[in-house]
Amino acid sequence: MTRFARLLAGAGAAWAIAAAAAAAPQPEMAPRHRSWLEEEVVYIISETERRAFEGLQGEDLRDAFIEAFWQRRDPNPTTPENEFREEHLARIAYANEFYGRDTGRAGWRTDRGRFHILLGPPRIKEDFSHSNFVYPVELWFYNDSTLRERGVPPFFYLLFFRRFGAGEMRLYSPVEDGMQALLIAPEPFIQGDFRLREEAAYSQLAEISPELAAAALSFRTDEGVSFGDLRAFGTISLLDEIHRSPTFGVDVSYAERFDFGSVESDYLFNYVGSEGGWHVLPGPGGYYIHWAIEIPAESLFVARDPAIGRYGAVFIASIEIRAPEDPEALLYEDRAESFFAVSEAESAALARPFRFRGVVPVIPGVWDAQIIVRNRACPSRDEDECRRAYTLLAGVIEVPEIQFASPALTPPVLAYGSELLGGEPLYRGYRFGRRRLFPNPAGVFAAGSALHLLSEPLNAPEGSVVAWTIRPDETSGAPGAEIAPSVEGEAAARGDREGPLVVSSDLGDLPGGRYLASVRLLDAGGAELAAEVVPFAISPRASLARPLVDGGLGEIRPEVLGAPQLAWARQWEAVGNRPMAVALAEAAVAAGPGLVAARELLAAFRLEDDPAAAVELLAPVFVADPDRYQTARRLGEARVRVGDFAGAVEPLTRALELRPPDADLLVFLATSRLALGDEAAAAQLLDQAFALDPENEAVLALRRR
Repeated sequence: MTRFARLLAGAGAAWAIAAAAAAAPQPEMAPRHRSWLEEEVVYIISETERRAFEGLQGEDLRDAFIEAFWQRRDPNPTTPENEFREEHLARIAYANEFYGRDTGRAGWRTDRGRFHILLGPPRIKEDFSHSNFVYPVELWFYNDSTLRERGVPPFFYLLFFRRFGAGEMRLYSPVEDGMQALLIAPEPFIQGDFRLREEAAYSQLAEISPELAAAALSFRTDEGVSFGDLRAFGTISLLDEIHRSPTFGVDVSYAERFDFGSVESDYLFNYVGSEGGWHVLPGPGGYYIHWAIEIPAESLFVARDPAIGRYGAVFIASIEIRAPEDPEALLYEDRAESFFAVSEAESAALARPFRFRGVVPVIPGVWDAQIIVRNRACPSRDEDECRRAYTLLAGVIEVPEIQFASPALTPPVLAYGSELLGGEPLYRGYRFGRRRLFPNPAGVFAAGSALHLLSEPLNAPEGSVVAWTIRPDETSGAPGAEIAPSVEGEAAARGDREGPLVVSSDLGDLPGGRYLASVRLLDAGGAELAAEVVPFAISPRASLARPLVDGGLGEIRPEVLGAPQLAWARQWEAVGNRPMAVALAEAAVAAGPGLVAARELLAAFRLEDDPAAAVELLAPVFVADPDRYQTARRLGEARVRVGDFAGAVEPLTRALELRPPDADLLVFLATSRLALGDEAAAAQLLDQAFALDPENEAVLALRRR
């Protein structure tokens, strides 16, 4: 075999993988899933997707994967139809009807069926089956500019023939077969240069059809007429491009990332990429994590409701923060939902990225954090038509101790811009009072735009300044690395201003490349007290799509008095630091006397050492809202502990009505009934408790009485 034949064979190796899939040993799989993998998508599935699908266990997971597979290829996710899937299935049906008639195989298995499925019908199809000079030959000519979108040139030939006039129509190879293989009676062998023989065969074919002769020489229409193996490169590259076309531009990363246990099964195979980041910044009473996730427009699912002519989607954010050494120690979790809708006139927003942000108070330490943003869009009320996707921001965060002595700078935050807002000052994700920042988590700016950067000086001495410099990143090898620093400035570190210090630098004529933004805190004499550096990039493009939607999800709001302290109290409790948890719970109740959740938490801490205080905390809450389970249960328990058995009956009975009982709750109510002399009711309650937990010591002790 010549080296060109080997090249052609190598390019066709991927075809062989798909064609031989049925023969390879595979894990146990339902027949419908085996048929989907080895027949329906055998030519259009990537190897990454194939391996992922084969490795799944369970029919439900494979069904979810199949749905995600088609969604990734849907050209218009805003409609219920998946035009790609419908066209693909129609091509398979056509191949089975017309290309399997003269073979013993299904039409999709034939060469012609395969290329019809991949490329659709050719612009022109010529049949030379009845020629007296060539074996049965079928010439396909493609002229389709949309093929460029799939990485395939718009003009090319494909040629199929029956070798020696028998057998199945198969793809002709200009190298392995050669033009003489098409001729029934080629010119006699010519001694000497083999190109003379090819020229003779080309001339014979050209007399029949110039197009047939050109295709027999090369499938490419732009290579001209040249005899020799060099033409093989064009044919090989073309076949390789056709082979890769089904996954050209398709993001198959979802098949590499399965977040089992993190997202629901109907989202599992719908991961989309995003740009995201977080910053640990000081806020009211302590440190907060500000986070932002920016999802590109092409990764979003938005559905159009034809009844009202509006586009809409639901976004759900869930946040988890855990101790790395003990994953069961859950410091914080929350889930928030937001609905987005725009009219036809506002639909331009759908071409821009979406950004979601939030803020969470966190206690000092090193923690594992995970933020998931789910996107769900339903064009109808049929759940099967809903499109789903999710993206993920995960990593380790380090929250420092609060200190009021050493000068420092907060971690720099890159932003598209900032603005001052009217109204009440609020603390939100990347909003500090009236100052709102538009974070740029990707850290990429358009040429000639402005860079905004937040870095707040802490404990800055009198007369100190914050100086910043933008310089090329000399380690990146970027074009800008040879340019001297040209953007710099400074501002007073102390003084009256709205929110933290935000500086703005015009990137001017800086060329595209990698850069570093350096921020330094200098004392009055110019000595450096603290420094921070953040990398960013300048794109050579004059403009970049900036988010039009900027939504807040999963935010703790400090204006809800006591809310941050309550969050910190629960986090200290999660890591086993009871004294700190009690202190913060007390601070939460003191700051927000009306914050019921804070009262419930502090009462839980006081149940054993000071049950009277627990009663004082919860009694007014129960009067105002008797349907809160935690309030009713803990109030009843506290009253039992202080000996108020009559007062305990009402909240404990209400707790039993709100949730299914547990043995401990039944014991408290049985104790109250027994103390009040109602032995029959107490015995009935104890029987229930024993049935639930026959080894509960309190149940056994009361039953013995």
